[in-house]
Amino acid sequence: MEKWFETIKKTLEEAYLSHDEPWKQSGMSGPEGRWISLRKPVADCLDKSGSFFDIGCANGYLLECCLKWTTEGGFSIEPYGLDISEKLIMLARKRLPEYLDNFFVGNAFNWLPPRRFDFVRTELVYVPEEYEKQYLQFIMENHLETNGKLLVANYGEGLKKEEIEKGIIKGSHATSDILERLSELSFSADGYRDGYDPVKNRRVRIAILRSE
Repeated sequence: MEKWFETIKKTLEEAYLSHDEPWKQSGMSGPEGRWISLRKPVADCLDKSGSFFDIGCANGYLLECCLKWTTEGGFSIEPYGLDISEKLIMLARKRLPEYLDNFFVGNAFNWLPPRRFDFVRTELVYVPEEYEKQYLQFIMENHLETNGKLLVANYGEGLKKEEIEKGIIKGSHATSDILERLSELSFSADGYRDGYDPVKNRRVRIAILRSE
């Protein structure tokens, strides 16, 4: 497990830090328009003012954008972020210096937060396939406020398995249908939001799990 997570850290640092554009430092190739079409659905899940914790926040650009998008929607969020990479967290703290103390370095698989949050975003590819259920249960039990929402993002929605496998660490599950995968793991989504990139005919789906 330790070696697997070290591979993730090294791979992401090499890929993200080779770019200057903020969206590319946060995992999105292509122009900024693609970033907006495939990442704004995250903000569309934030339906009230509150705390928003982004697991795998990279350079903090998604949090910065969600601050803007939610303000446009008439409410506000307090951003928090976690990443396994110290180098990426340094970029996030520079990007949002007013929230300097809201960024943490750690492994989401077992990291315990100093508080609970109204909204938490994550992805299944952050852990090996056989630990997905354990990971989601850990987040639900330790990170979410009562009636909080866990946003499980799938950026390979609708793609063929071999296409997804090109962009994920070996050992992650190549999920092409996030609602189906969550059902296999005994989770029932409370809803979802979709995004679409017409240039590459690529979809994203953000499944919403609600805590009790």
